[in-house]
Amino acid sequence: MKNFLFSTTALAVAGALTFGSDANAAAKPIVIGLGGFMTHEMGFGENDGSYENGNTTDTAIGDKRATFNNVQDSEVYFTGSTKLDSGVTVSVTIQLEADQSSSGQNIDESYMKLTGGFGDLRLGSTTGTNSVLKHVAPNVGQHPRLGGSDAYISVPTAVGASNSTDANTSGDANKIGYISPVIGGGLRFGISYTPSTSNVNTAAITGGTAAEGNGIVEGAISFETAVGTSSVKADIAMEERDNDTRAYRAGLNVGFGGWTVGGSILTRIDRLTTRKNSATSLKGNAYDLGVTYAMGAYKFGLTKAYGEQVDGASAGVNGSTQDEQSKWAAGISYALDTGVTLTATYTGADYNDGATSDVTDNNEGHSLVGSIGVTF
Repeated sequence: MKNFLFSTTALAVAGALTFGSDANAAAKPIVIGLGGFMTHEMGFGENDGSYENGNTTDTAIGDKRATFNNVQDSEVYFTGSTKLDSGVTVSVTIQLEADQSSSGQNIDESYMKLTGGFGDLRLGSTTGTNSVLKHVAPNVGQHPRLGGSDAYISVPTAVGASNSTDANTSGDANKIGYISPVIGGGLRFGISYTPSTSNVNTAAITGGTAAEGNGIVEGAISFETAVGTSSVKADIAMEERDNDTRAYRAGLNVGFGGWTVGGSILTRIDRLTTRKNSATSLKGNAYDLGVTYAMGAYKFGLTKAYGEQVDGASAGVNGSTQDEQSKWAAGISYALDTGVTLTATYTGADYNDGATSDVTDNNEGHSLVGSIGVTF
């Protein structure tokens, strides 16, 4: 797989960079433009009383959450491009996190892209091709497969399950990615390689433990087509990590009129002998399902997401060792004007630790969150 990736990327690079000196000289300097978004939300959350009060020691204070919270998410995009005489477009993208953060990380994605008849070549800190080509359950507001509700509903530390169907654990780490041009009216494929998830300028660590910055190969095939108001979008993908895990995913969305229905599914396999069939196993499964309806400036959605982590160790409560995360969300949005949207989301969440019935390791809750989003 890696050899195929390297050879395909090499061909793309060769095709992209084989310009004459005259073509390079004729290229116009890149002019940087600004864009981005800002979203501010306010909401109420409720956690299970047994979870919040189940531990009488002072350390349990970390399990208690205030009923009200407000959260902001904003980024500023710096983008620019130039088109060479050869027809190849060279562009740059830098995404600046615009919110206060204790992590000290202010840059999100930062990469260069070469686009032409050969396809799309991406170099730098950016999301993997599996993420670019994926299709997940349609939704409105906070998607239950993501962590938006975590600001209102506590996730027990003991619950390791994820309900995300993404096969792109490389995140935005530095990588080489290639996406083919559209073939046969809607088919594309993409491959990418991430040497290390630590995203530092040192040689990647190898070995096989979950904590190390292992190399990651991603590969996806996507198909999208539309006729009138009807559309079909689908993908299948695989991810291979050097830490002896492999993931497979698939997604499908079907649109007709104002309706969109669809979902996605993922399974992750853990092949490391010293880790599988133990509490540290990375084996897991996840799915999401959703339906949305758009009517003028309004949009409505109902979405469900479920995930489990299977450790294969000795049976816990209910004869199971599966950690489970199950969430559903109902949302409504209203477009006030171009680039300004009001959204409200109700989320119900249930977190179960398969190894114990201890109330401090299991939680369920609800949240109601409203937001205003602006794109620019």
